[in-house]
Amino acid sequence: MDINKLHQLEDAYEHAIDEKEKISALIELALETRSFDLPKATVMAEEVIQRAQQINFTLGEGRGYNLLGFCLWLHGDYDEGLAILNKAEKVAIKIQNQSLLARIFINYGNIYRDLAQLSTALKYYENALVITEKLEDHLSQSVCLFSLANIHYDLYDYESALDYALKSLAIFRSFNDSVRLLQLNNTLGNIYFKMDDYEEALTYFKQNADQNEPDTLAYATAISGMGKVYYKMHNFKDAENHLQDALLQSELLQHVEVQIICKFYLGRLKLDLNAFEEAREHFEAALALASDYNRKHDVMSIHELLSNLFDKTNDIPKAFYHLKQYEQLKEEIFSQATFNRLKNIQIRQEIELAQKEKEVAEKTANLKQQFMANMSHEIRTPMNAILGMTNLLLSKEHYGEELKYLKSIQQSANNLLVIINDILDLSKIEAGKIIIEHTRFSIPQCLGYIQDMLSFKAQEKQIDFEIQIDPALPAYYNGDPTRINQVLINLAGNAIKFTEKGYVKIKVGIEKIVASTYFIVFEIIDTGIGISKEYLDSIFDSFTQAGTDVTRKFGGTGLGLTISKQLVDLMKGQISVESELAKGTTFKVLLPIELSADQTHNVKDEEYTLSEVLPSALQILLVEDNEFNKMVAEDTLKLFLTNPQIDFAVNGEIAFERAKEKCYDFILMDIQMPKMDGVTATKLIRKLPIPNSQVPIIAMTANVFEEDIKHYLASGMNDYISKPFEIKVLIQKISKLLHGVAINEQSVAQVEEQQSVSKTYTNLDFLKQFTNNDQQKLNKYIGMFLENAPKLLSRLELGMEKLDYEEVKIAAHSLKPQMSYMGIDEEVSHILMIEQLAGTQTHTEQLPNLVANLNRVCNQVYAELNQKK
Repeated sequence: MDINKLHQLEDAYEHAIDEKEKISALIELALETRSFDLPKATVMAEEVIQRAQQINFTLGEGRGYNLLGFCLWLHGDYDEGLAILNKAEKVAIKIQNQSLLARIFINYGNIYRDLAQLSTALKYYENALVITEKLEDHLSQSVCLFSLANIHYDLYDYESALDYALKSLAIFRSFNDSVRLLQLNNTLGNIYFKMDDYEEALTYFKQNADQNEPDTLAYATAISGMGKVYYKMHNFKDAENHLQDALLQSELLQHVEVQIICKFYLGRLKLDLNAFEEAREHFEAALALASDYNRKHDVMSIHELLSNLFDKTNDIPKAFYHLKQYEQLKEEIFSQATFNRLKNIQIRQEIELAQKEKEVAEKTANLKQQFMANMSHEIRTPMNAILGMTNLLLSKEHYGEELKYLKSIQQSANNLLVIINDILDLSKIEAGKIIIEHTRFSIPQCLGYIQDMLSFKAQEKQIDFEIQIDPALPAYYNGDPTRINQVLINLAGNAIKFTEKGYVKIKVGIEKIVASTYFIVFEIIDTGIGISKEYLDSIFDSFTQAGTDVTRKFGGTGLGLTISKQLVDLMKGQISVESELAKGTTFKVLLPIELSADQTHNVKDEEYTLSEVLPSALQILLVEDNEFNKMVAEDTLKLFLTNPQIDFAVNGEIAFERAKEKCYDFILMDIQMPKMDGVTATKLIRKLPIPNSQVPIIAMTANVFEEDIKHYLASGMNDYISKPFEIKVLIQKISKLLHGVAINEQSVAQVEEQQSVSKTYTNLDFLKQFTNNDQQKLNKYIGMFLENAPKLLSRLELGMEKLDYEEVKIAAHSLKPQMSYMGIDEEVSHILMIEQLAGTQTHTEQLPNLVANLNRVCNQVYAELNQKK
C-alpha cells in the first residue's frame, strides 16, 4: 500500500470542485484501495455508479461498472462480473471511448482466464492490445502484455511469460503504478517459482508482503506465495505457517483464488508427509471451491493430485477417475485454437516491433541528416567569408610574407572544405539520399573538366598529368556525370597528392559491349608512393589511410576512397586496386553506362566560360543577412562584372518589397534569414505581375543536400550555388541564366512526372514473406490497403483544407504503416515527414507540396497494386 499516494488521492477527493470531479477522484481512490481492501473498493465502485447516474455523468458510470466488474472478478463472482462488464461495454460503445473499452476487454479476459477459457480470454486481450496500440497508450498496452504473460504462464510457457512480464515491469515503474506493480510482482514470483528459481520467487513475494499491511488482499496473496516457495524448498514448518495464515485472511476477505492456492499446497505438503487423510481433506476442499467458481484450471490441477493421492493409498478406481477428469479438462483447456490465437498475437507483435524499429531507424536517420545539414550550414557560412575574402585579397598585389600567409589561409580553408564535403557525402550515401541520375553527357567533356581542375596541382609538383581516351569511344552516354566526375577526381586527386615524381595518367577504354550498354574502364595510374599489401584489403574502409605517417604527412579524412567505392557500387560498377610500395598504384573502375541514342553535338552541353562577355550595369538584388558573406558577394560581383548596380536586402521581407518596386536582372537569395526566409520570399516574388515575377533567382545556401535543392527549385528558384562558392561557378551560373537556359519549376515537375511513369513504388517482398506467399492472403491485404488508403488520404487532404494539422498528423500516422507494408519507401512518399511537420506544426509551408506528391504517389500505387492482385 502506498500511503503517500493514498493520502494524495483522498486530498484530491476532498478538494474536488464539483460532483463530476469528485466522482473521478473517487474512482482513482477506489483503484488504489482495491489492492488492500477489496470489499471497500467494491462499495466505492457501486457508489460511483449511483452518483454518476444521478448527474448523467456517462463516462463516470462506465468507469464505475468496469471497476465493479474488476472487483467481482477478484471476489470470484464471475457470472455477475461478466454481466456488469457487459453494461460497461455498452456505455463505452455509446460514448465511443476506446480507452475505456480496452480496459473493459482486459477485465473480460481476466475472468475468462480464471474460467480456463483461454481462447476467449486471448480474444479479449488481443482486442485490447489493438486498441491501446492505436491510441499509443503505453500503460494500458503494458497491462495487455502483462495479461499475455499470465496466459503464457497458464500454458506452461514460462520463458515467454517472463519476457512479457519484464517488458511490463519497466513501464509500470515509470508510471509509478503501485497497484499493477503488486500484481506483476506476484506474477513474477509465480513464474520464477515454476522455473524452480525459488530464491528469486521469494524475493518478489517478500517485496509484496513488506509493502502491504496484514489483513489485506495483497498481503494474503504475498504470504501464500511465500508459503508455496517454502514448501518447494522443503521448509515445511514455514510453509505451513504462511499458508495457514494466508488461508485465514483470504477467507475473511472472501478471496477465492488465495483460498484455493492455500488448500492446494497444504494438501501437497501433507501428501509429502504421508498424512493422506489430511491431504485428501485439503484437496477436496480446494476442489469443491474451484468447482463452485468454475475455475477449470485449478480443478484440473487438483484432479491430478487426487489421482496421485489415491494411487498411493491403493484406491485404483478413484485414482483412475481423477486421472480421466484431469486428462479431459487438460484437452479442453489447452485447445489448439488457444495456441493458434496466441501465435497470431506473437506474429503481429513481431511485425509491430519490426515496424517500430524501422520507424526509429528512419527517425534516427532523419535526425542524423538534419544534424549534418545544420553542421553544413553552420560551417559553410563562415567558410564562405574566409575563402571569399582570401580570394579577393589574392586578386590584389602582394609581396613576400603577406602572399605566403594568404596562400596558406587559402590552402587550409580549401582542405577544410574538402573534409566537410567528404563527411557530408558519406552521410548522404549512408542515409540512402543519393540517387544516381540518368542524363545525357559526354565522357570527353567530363575528362576535360577533370584535366582543367587537376592540371595546375600537377604542374605545381612538376609531374606529368595525362588523359588517354580510346578513339573508338562514342561521345555521349546516359548516366550520372556528376558522380563519375566525383569518383575520378577523388582517385586522380589522390594520385597527384601521393606522387612526388613521374606521372599520373587516366586511361579510358571499352572492356565490352552488351546491347546498348558499354562497360567503360577508367584506369588511374600513378608512379607515387604505393600502398603496402597490409593496407590493400582495407583501403576502401571509412577513415582508413595507409598508416598514421601518411595521415600526418598528407592529411585528409580517409573518406575519399570509401565514398568512391560506394558511388561505384550505386552505379552497379566495380572498383579494384593494384599497388607496389615505392613504385606506384593503379585504380581500375569498371562502369556499365548506357549509350545515348543521340550522338549529335549539342551547344547546350557546353559550359559557359569566364571569357564570355556579360552585359554591363546589370541590376542585381543581393539578399544576405550575414555581413561578411554580403561583403564577399558584393566584392566578387564587382571584380568580374562591369559596373554592376547592386541593391541589398537583409531578409526575405525586404527582398520582396525591393522586387515589387524594381525589375532586376537577377537575384542572389540567401535561404536562412530572420523575419522571412528565402524560399517564402521567392514564392511571393513569383506571384508578382510580369515582368517582376520572372526575375532569375539563384539560391545562395550552405544547405546542399539533394532534398534541399529540390525544395528550392520547386519554390520557384532557378538555380543554386553552395557556400562557400567558387567565383568561376557563380559567374557560370549567372551566364547560364542570362542566356536563357535556367532550370525552372515546370521542368522539375516534368522530370519528376517522367520519372514517376517509369518507377515502381511498391515492393511486396515483406508482405509475401508475412503471408507465406499465399496469394489469397496477399490479395486480402492489398484489398484492405486499396480500401483504407484513399479514405485516409481524403482525411489528410481535408485536414489540409481546414488547416487542421492534428487531423493531418493522425491520418498520416495511420497511413504510414500501411504504406510500409506495401513496400513504399519514405524517400518516395514522405509520409513520415508529413506526420512530423503536422505534429510539430513547423515548416507547414512545405506540407502542400508534400501532400501533392503523396497524392501522385498513391495514384500510381493504386494502379500498381490493382495489377498485382
